[in-house]
Amino acid sequence: MTSPLDDDPLELLSGPSLLPDRAEEYAEAVRELVREVAALSDLGEWTAAESLARRAIVLIDRTAPMLTDPALPSAEASALVPLHATACARAGVDPHEVARWLLAAQANGQDVPAVSVEAYADALGPEGAAAYTASVTALDELDPPATRHGERNTPST
Repeated sequence: MTSPLDDDPLELLSGPSLLPDRAEEYAEAVRELVREVAALSDLGEWTAAESLARRAIVLIDRTAPMLTDPALPSAEASALVPLHATACARAGVDPHEVARWLLAAQANGQDVPAVSVEAYADALGPEGAAAYTASVTALDELDPPATRHGERNTPST
């Protein structure tokens, strides 16, 4: 019998039926994904590193709360954020796309791992930071911060 880690660590992260009492195995799957993203980055495979890190960040945010101890993988998952941000910048991901992804992640309440504008400053650059700030400002006008849940960071440029 094989473990989900034998084939694809994303399988454990995407299979809610495999949770909630497997926090240690889940954390190991996250560590394996961090190693894979770091290895791709070390090889200069920035597009592949960005894609894998983005998928992992989204899956972790969706499935970690199902664990009996959702805090367990958070340190490991946090390691994906700077790897993803660097991969976005090095892969040449459009700054507007980075801004949209970051805004969507924050609007959806991305908790584990937490993403921030500061972590993505290089990937956003001035153009993406301006797009992000304009979107946050427009949202604030439509739905003032005092009336919504969660908090958005605005970049200092």
